[in-house]
Amino acid sequence: MEPIGNGIANPLYYKSTYAALPDDYNCKVELAMTSDGKTIVCYHPSVEVPYEHTKPLPQKDPLTSHTQTHELVLKARLNEVKAKPEPTKEELSKMFYTTKHQWYPVGQYHRRRMKKDPPKDR
Repeated sequence: MEPIGNGIANPLYYKSTYAALPDDYNCKVELAMTSDGKTIVCYHPSVEVPYEHTKPLPQKDPLTSHTQTHELVLKARLNEVKAKPEPTKEELSKMFYTTKHQWYPVGQYHRRRMKKDPPKDR
């Protein structure tokens, strides 16, 4: 290694990973180096492929194909959600140290009669 400015070592030889592409390869690659010599630039624009050289995507018959449809996936996920057991009201009251009555819904009749602004505790 031969020293260069700022104490950075530079190898005496440079190993290139560039390999020439075959002529029939469908890509136009150009390599260049910036004026300061610190950056290598690779230009590879996308090549337009004529429509005649393309193939259509194969269409599967939905009646005979065995792949999962969107509806089947949704049904399977819905069954997974339903399969999870919910904790009972007694289990919830034991978990959170409350009475079982806090886990029942309050009806509209009782909710209307609750005071909107209850008095503040001291």
